[in-house]
Amino acid sequence: MNPISAFISITVVLDIIWLLSLIGLPLWMNSTLLGVYIPQEDRQLPQISSIRRRFLELGLAGAVIGILLAFIAYSLSNGSEGWTLALLLVPQAIGVSIAWNLTRRQALALKKERGWKLTDSSKRTAYIGEGRRHSVSGIRPWAYLLHLIVIAVSWLIVARNWNHIPNPLPVHFDAAGLPDRYQVKSLGSVYMLNFVQLGMTLLFFLIHLSLAHMPRRLDPKDPEGSLRKQKLILTSNTYVLYFVSLIVTLMFSFMQARSTYAFDGTLPLRYFFTFLGVLLVPIVLLLIYVKRKGLTEENMHQRFGDDQHWRGGLFYYNPQDPSFMTEKRFGLGWTFNFARPVSWFIMTAIVLVPVAAVSAAILLAG
Repeated sequence: MNPISAFISITVVLDIIWLLSLIGLPLWMNSTLLGVYIPQEDRQLPQISSIRRRFLELGLAGAVIGILLAFIAYSLSNGSEGWTLALLLVPQAIGVSIAWNLTRRQALALKKERGWKLTDSSKRTAYIGEGRRHSVSGIRPWAYLLHLIVIAVSWLIVARNWNHIPNPLPVHFDAAGLPDRYQVKSLGSVYMLNFVQLGMTLLFFLIHLSLAHMPRRLDPKDPEGSLRKQKLILTSNTYVLYFVSLIVTLMFSFMQARSTYAFDGTLPLRYFFTFLGVLLVPIVLLLIYVKRKGLTEENMHQRFGDDQHWRGGLFYYNPQDPSFMTEKRFGLGWTFNFARPVSWFIMTAIVLVPVAAVSAAILLAG
């Protein structure tokens, strides 16, 4: 496959995933309308379908604008992949943000008209039983030692084959898998991906620990049932988090092998789609699992917290809540309580850990 066709194929796949995340996920949730909770008895109202359709139309309009801008960027920049992707994905995100805010106003107006209300989170109970963390953590923290073993093995194999590593070393490949950027062989350039692996492993490990220490808010009407659901969701999410992080670690080891001691001049496109497919498997299995277990619509995290605690319907901000994380309003997983300083600290660490890993590799490259 020539570079142009390969780049187009990758871009199309990435854009489909991007748009499904931006547009598809909000439409998938039946219990909320653009971040506004909908009581069970009103979820089939024609006004709701109309607002969702409006959001979809505006979101797709933003998607088309992004595609046109990407085409212009590709033509004017002589095929620059960076500019093309930037002017494709960023305008689409902005377009969906505008669509969200415009249609959310309609959702809020409908809420006021219908008098929708949701029980305040302060009326919920918390599970503080013995062995709480161990009973819901799913994957044990020591399982992340496997990531370190993979990284160590990759490091040792590279060291063993040091004399066979080309100089200069390819450090970037185009969409067709051909190297388009080189760097002098050094500890930093050769082991850069290992530093990235360590940073990513630390990041996933910290997220895992954060989930295990989260408080469990229970429904007073059905504490045992809601606790069971939260256990199922947390366990399934920790398994998915673990396997996604392991797949990413293995992917980086493979890329290191192809660009150093096993380098044969290309990084074929089929490897990109293979890893992407493997990466999507645990995520798809999670979606199927929570759907079959009935954890998608009437789960705790979709009923928890009145609309007043969700800024823009997306960001949780509740000074009265002592926890720094809570279940997402829609979708799967958890989000930060932006009223707690520790949440900002953790978010900063999430950004800085990968940056620090790459920076360390660059310093060693000197």
